[in-house]
Amino acid sequence: MSGPGRDAVDVDLLVDALENVSAELEAPPRPDRGDEATENRAVRETQAYLARATARALRGDVAELRLQARGSGDEARRLRQGRRLRGPRPAAADVPVADLERLSRQALAVTEGVTWAEIAVPTADGSVLTTSAGRLAPAQVQALAAGPRAEVLGHGYVVAVDDTAQDARWPAPDTDGVRSILVLPLGVWGVLTLTAEAPRAFDDATRAVAREVAGRGTGLLAGEGAGVTEAVRARQLVVTASTLLAHHEDLDPSDGFDALLERALTAGSSILAAAEHVLDELGLPGDGGRPHAPEPATLRRALAHLEEHAAEDVDVADVAQAAGLGVRGLQMTFRRWRGTTPLGHLREIRLARAHEELRASDPRDTTVADIANRWHFTHPGRFSVTYRERYGCSPSATLRS
Repeated sequence: MSGPGRDAVDVDLLVDALENVSAELEAPPRPDRGDEATENRAVRETQAYLARATARALRGDVAELRLQARGSGDEARRLRQGRRLRGPRPAAADVPVADLERLSRQALAVTEGVTWAEIAVPTADGSVLTTSAGRLAPAQVQALAAGPRAEVLGHGYVVAVDDTAQDARWPAPDTDGVRSILVLPLGVWGVLTLTAEAPRAFDDATRAVAREVAGRGTGLLAGEGAGVTEAVRARQLVVTASTLLAHHEDLDPSDGFDALLERALTAGSSILAAAEHVLDELGLPGDGGRPHAPEPATLRRALAHLEEHAAEDVDVADVAQAAGLGVRGLQMTFRRWRGTTPLGHLREIRLARAHEELRASDPRDTTVADIANRWHFTHPGRFSVTYRERYGCSPSATLRS
């Protein structure tokens, strides 16, 4: 070991040694008598004073050396990173375009309001290969390429613009469509750019999700020579899917892997296959090339279970098991996607079934109370009020019509 770090360690050892000497010199001498003993004590005290002074001076020098070494190390890292980003570039034929196109679509699920996502990879022939998803005006694409994207490609730093209307560095040509910008390096091979319609769209939690997506892109671009094995790629796939799934279904980030595992167990597939399915599901294209926000498969399974068992006694835990979620995850999923609870949605199903039966029944053969009880509405007055609010008439009027 050599350099400032080694020098600092050696000086620390010297300082400690001097302080030990100082402590020994200050130790009470043996009870000698006479002028010689007095002289010895004076010499020892002087030596101790000099040792302490030298130690203090050396400690000051060590602190200064450490500051200089830290600054030199930071600068060296910046230079190395810049060299790496301007280093060897892949041939265009070696870039996994199809995988990056999928990842661009998946990146739109990072947060609501994302209008556009692009992955840019400089290639060996001097061109920049790009894949994108979403919609953005050509003038805005060019401005982003010349501004923040070029900055990240050149230096490897993350660029985040909270509000283009107030940031003089990279104002967007049309701030109505782009108010937030986030640009992340994909290792040393390219960059991921995200834009959102609202200001301050990329908070710390959202940036963490975006970093996982960028990590997935890094794994796709890295070759075996970069030390990225299939095991590493598999981990990146699972982490990315877990993070996006938690974010998409409004779960705690720590619950993302559990939700992914539950999906795999319910589908009888491997975790890797479930992770691929999640990423494909979140990256489904919609109108204009933007992905719509597809309802998660867990919600669809819960809805199917409720439809099938609406006439029976239903327990929320049974619905959660059918969906492949925990009870808390099921409730959060219904709140996010349907704005209600599982039991609230069940009441809506039962009300609709009661309405259909009232319309199809003969009042000579059945009563409103019979139909209400069949669909678990045990309070006649409350059922009548709820029914009138939904259908604009009383249940008895529907039965007689």
